[in-house]
Amino acid sequence: MKTAQKILLTALTLFNEHGENTVTSVDIALELDISPGNLYYHFKGKDSLVSALMKMHEQQMQKVLNRDKLNTLHPEEIMVYLYLLIDSIHVFRFFYRSPADLAEKYPAIVRPRQHIITRLNKQLAFLFDSLSQRDMLIASKTDRALLVDLISLIITQSCQFDELNSHMDSTMQRYHALSLMMVSVLPRLALSDEQKKQLEQILNSQDFVRGSATLSPLDFA
Repeated sequence: MKTAQKILLTALTLFNEHGENTVTSVDIALELDISPGNLYYHFKGKDSLVSALMKMHEQQMQKVLNRDKLNTLHPEEIMVYLYLLIDSIHVFRFFYRSPADLAEKYPAIVRPRQHIITRLNKQLAFLFDSLSQRDMLIASKTDRALLVDLISLIITQSCQFDELNSHMDSTMQRYHALSLMMVSVLPRLALSDEQKKQLEQILNSQDFVRGSATLSPLDFA
């Protein structure tokens, strides 16, 4: 792995775990056991680091928010896709913690972050509308709009809630987010009681989450 990639990955890990505000460039250099000058050679301070990480996040979400085959998903496949969205945001979750503070410090990331959220909302709206048109989701137009808002809120903010109110590890935070969403979505899916029960069993077993591989952020560098 190249030094620049190591720096980005280490910065992302520290920002996610401790918050961008508490991590300095020197902290990142010490974590990597390199000199601050070496880090500065690759990235001229935290501004360039944060900007580079946002570009990685944008590239990641472009792949995830692809509509190919989205209108052919069956109700029982919705859980898998929702988890993919959770996982993708979770990898870069520091961008969604204290967004006003980040916007003030790094104004260059405001537009791309808003673009990601807008695309996420449109993707969810497309998904729910498609399910409704195929009589696989029982929800009015107003209900679907509210579901989009709710799911988007959970995806982008639930980890911050968990960090403030519990000691969940990264895996359990994602599982909790998925559980919150399925509580709202599952009753509306046009499935038999047996099918719903099977989905609940899969969700409650937590094997579904533990068996899902999280892609490395460097896959989008």
